Amino acid sequence: MNNADVTKCLQRLAGIYRDPSRVSRDTSSLLNATVGRHLHPEASTIVQNDGSISPSLVLKGTVVMVYRGASYNIPIDIYLPPTYPVRPPIIYVRPVSTMMIKEGHRHVGADGMVYMPYLHSWRPDSHNMIDTCHNMSSIFGRESPVFAKPLDLVQSAPVSAQAARPTPPSYEDISTPKPPVPSRPPAPARSSSGGFSDIFNRFTTGLSGAAAADDASAEERIIAETAAANSAVEVARKAEEAEAQDKKAALEARERLTARSSSILKAYRDVAGEEIFDCVRDQILLEKAKDFVMNGECGQIAYLVKRKIELVTHHKELDKGIEKLAAFVHSAEETKSSKKEVCVDELAVPSDILSAQMLNLSAENQSINDALYFLDKALADHNFPLDDHLRAVRKLTKKQFLVKAHLLKIGQVKASEAATKSAWG
Repeated sequence: MNNADVTKCLQRLAGIYRDPSRVSRDTSSLLNATVGRHLHPEASTIVQNDGSISPSLVLKGTVVMVYRGASYNIPIDIYLPPTYPVRPPIIYVRPVSTMMIKEGHRHVGADGMVYMPYLHSWRPDSHNMIDTCHNMSSIFGRESPVFAKPLDLVQSAPVSAQAARPTPPSYEDISTPKPPVPSRPPAPARSSSGGFSDIFNRFTTGLSGAAAADDASAEERIIAETAAANSAVEVARKAEEAEAQDKKAALEARERLTARSSSILKAYRDVAGEEIFDCVRDQILLEKAKDFVMNGECGQIAYLVKRKIELVTHHKELDKGIEKLAAFVHSAEETKSSKKEVCVDELAVPSDILSAQMLNLSAENQSINDALYFLDKALADHNFPLDDHLRAVRKLTKKQFLVKAHLLKIGQVKASEAATKSAWG
């Protein structure tokens, strides 16, 4: 069911949103939900990256967070850019004059802009305003974005109905994971008489005196709702400081105990290590002595006797091998002295005719290779004419081709004979 105030604001901002029905549906659902019951819609402005200003719908008020078991109201402004829901909403934390934004907060920038994973991963078809507020409330419950100002700052700063608020950046900046440094000065606050700045009046013309009174009452309501949060956050801040001091004291005590325990344990470890080493050494010596004296055939004497027998056997075998080697050497020397040097050709004796042919053809092939090598060398050294070289090479290669073909044929014949012998077994 659409909210009447949302419908009025969208009529005033006619033509601004690409999908006004989605804007109306999402904002109305949020206002009707429990998490958005303290929000109310207004017509406002948004500043683009190029410096242009365009109207927009903003939901002002508070959201509830549960901090350490207690519920607190955090004042926020939720801006809906003209391209919503393609772009996510822009959310600002708006602390009252007695509160300030926590420095170094992981999800809230120094200007109050909210950065959280839900907005960073915004998807138009699956994300909505209600889940946005639930995620924001959960994040603020783990780490409060505001705390009470010190008393000296509160007393030095005049308390007004509405603190000056920075102008919201462009909706494109919501996708950055880290808060950027504000590049624009804050938008002018309301004057003491309650009037808006000229820029705001340019886009919110037509507001009646009753609407301005409603806005003032809404601001008073926000201040009243955040008053409890102001004092509660002050208590939480003091509790955090006390907790930090307790943690520091506990850490120091733990470090002292750890150092003392480490020194004592080190001393005991050194003494125990020496004693254990002595005991292990004595135990090893006793076990060896027991094995040597008590175990009979499995003792050291039996092992040494067995090794002696093996060494004697190896020694006899070695003597026999030396005698055989000496006899062979003597026989070889006698043969060498009694016979002439054997020709190399006589050492290679073929077993059959085919083997003899293969031996001769292989020798001829190698001789042709040698001849070709020396022909190429003579040509390279310019000692042999090119024409004569080509004729000689052509003749030798032709002859070598015939030799290789003959060798191949003999090899095939021998392979066939070997296969036949193998088949007949």
